Amino acid sequence: MTMKFDLELFVVGQSAKAKVAEHNLRRLCDARLAGRYELRITDVLENADAAEAANIVATPALVRRAPLPMRMVVGDLSERSALVYGLGLETDDDLEGNLADE
Repeated sequence: MTMKFDLELFVVGQSAKAKVAEHNLRRLCDARLAGRYELRITDVLENADAAEAANIVATPALVRRAPLPMRMVVGDLSERSALVYGLGLETDDDLEGNLADE
């Protein structure tokens, strides 16, 4: 059975960090989770209640709701190894380094 990933990225508007985080996340997910993930982008300026419910205190913040256990990664998601770990994916040698380097 294929695992589905339920992801939510909390950002503040269209800031530079928000755009970088979304780009880095989509690149990794398209490469490693193609067809197996759902991604929601939540602007905390427009939906503060959702951010509060998810205990978001800094942005950008990625919440992996499924598969359990829930995990959170904070930052622009450019450090690929931290993002892979945060998503609970196995690390590969080709995943070392930063997404910004590519």
